[in-house]
Amino acid sequence: MDKALKANLKELIKAKRGFEFEAFVHEMHLIQYGANGYQPTRERGDQGAEGLILSSRTILAAYAPDAYDEKKFIKKINDDFDEYIKTWAKDNPRWEMLYNNALAPGQLKVADALTKLAKNKKLPVKSVLIKGIDQIMHSIENEFSSTQQRKLAHYLGAPKELMVFDHIRSIIDDLISGVEMSTQNIEYKLAVNITDKIQLNYTLADRNFAEEEYIELSSDGTLKKIWGIISSYEPEQINSLKMKIKREFNALRGNFKVKLGLLTQKYMDKFTSGQDDDFEYFTRALLIYCFEQCMIGKKTIDEKESSE
Repeated sequence: MDKALKANLKELIKAKRGFEFEAFVHEMHLIQYGANGYQPTRERGDQGAEGLILSSRTILAAYAPDAYDEKKFIKKINDDFDEYIKTWAKDNPRWEMLYNNALAPGQLKVADALTKLAKNKKLPVKSVLIKGIDQIMHSIENEFSSTQQRKLAHYLGAPKELMVFDHIRSIIDDLISGVEMSTQNIEYKLAVNITDKIQLNYTLADRNFAEEEYIELSSDGTLKKIWGIISSYEPEQINSLKMKIKREFNALRGNFKVKLGLLTQKYMDKFTSGQDDDFEYFTRALLIYCFEQCMIGKKTIDEKESSE
């Protein structure tokens, strides 16, 4: 997950209180497990349970106070766990409490005390966990797909630009994974006459559109933003990205415009949950950037000479 998006989600979750946090817990698990894998309970009269993860038979509880108070924290956990023992433990051997802030060492030890309590009562409780914001973020980052992460980000109201950047990073991460690294020299700022390159790769009927598209992506700063994302990677990773995109582009059939459209759609299908103008715009911009940087398309005379 992109660092900026992760930091934003963390603060948005920490800001949730009371029923808002409970609603977040429901949405988070519905996105992760689906309606057939997670069963929410009602807001009031839930007998200490916010919901149930059906596959693991895990009962969830949630706590999001305005401010931390140790006595209230311990009382809330003990009360909810007592309800769990009375009502849910027999058929659901796992219990988790989700908390909207960071956990101190003392708070983490509460789970050990509850585990001993269940053991002394000879209850079939297999695990007792208390998850603070850091544990919640770890689950989102490591257990959710990139599409699920962005669904949750959309629900929380994260800025669209951060989600788009995360989408581009997901494409790049996927492309460079499993590709043998190469240390060959990388020319980041190869000077290319873009008009000549467009004329060489587009049909006469498509050249005006291609030039207008490039001018727009350049003038509104989108190509610069793409480079900002790519430049955060190691040189060897960038080179691997070039090789992978070139390979996937050359494997397609059709003229340059057709192949560009097909590869854009391929990445949209794989990394988004549906069509979205902003995501498509930046996905296509990634490929236009690759075109500008001589990764794909026929080379001009100047490019050929510089590569010799």
